[in-house]
Amino acid sequence: MLLQEININSENEEMLFSSNTSIRGYGTAIYSKEPVSRITQIQSPYAEFGGFIFKKTIIATTAGVQYVSFHGYNGQPFKDVSKLVAHIDAVLSVISPTGPVIFAGDFNTWSVEHFEAIKTPLESAGFSHSYSWPYPGRETPLDHVFLRGVELKDSAYFSNESDHLGAVLELSVQGGPPIT
Repeated sequence: MLLQEININSENEEMLFSSNTSIRGYGTAIYSKEPVSRITQIQSPYAEFGGFIFKKTIIATTAGVQYVSFHGYNGQPFKDVSKLVAHIDAVLSVISPTGPVIFAGDFNTWSVEHFEAIKTPLESAGFSHSYSWPYPGRETPLDHVFLRGVELKDSAYFSNESDHLGAVLELSVQGGPPIT
């Protein structure tokens, strides 16, 4: 399970085998019923909001699948797409070049230009855009799923405590059993 913008103060911390939270208590995490290994944190190469906030991404492997819980560079106040792409590139530089990967989360794609810009390096690394879900009050989704060696079987989204909607995906490794 990939988690975004979680508040560690309201979550069961023992559940979160791989997590990173900011000084304000919010962050990304990966949870699995299976053992989690090769846990890596990648920080956006650029700070935002006056140089104080670096978006963070957690990468971990469980049951032979690499998971990327991505919280992309937001670019406030200017929403600079090149810095968002640099964040994608930083993550791509450390994930496995082969094998099944689920790369999902809040990409902060504020425009079609942003989405197309992030899609290019991900597709070059063998990923396919598989799902996006709405962000309340916006026409352009911020949240996306890119898959490599994994198939999307079903999807849905739901309301929760975050400003983003949550998503539930049924996936399977290509040629393998469903991922639960």
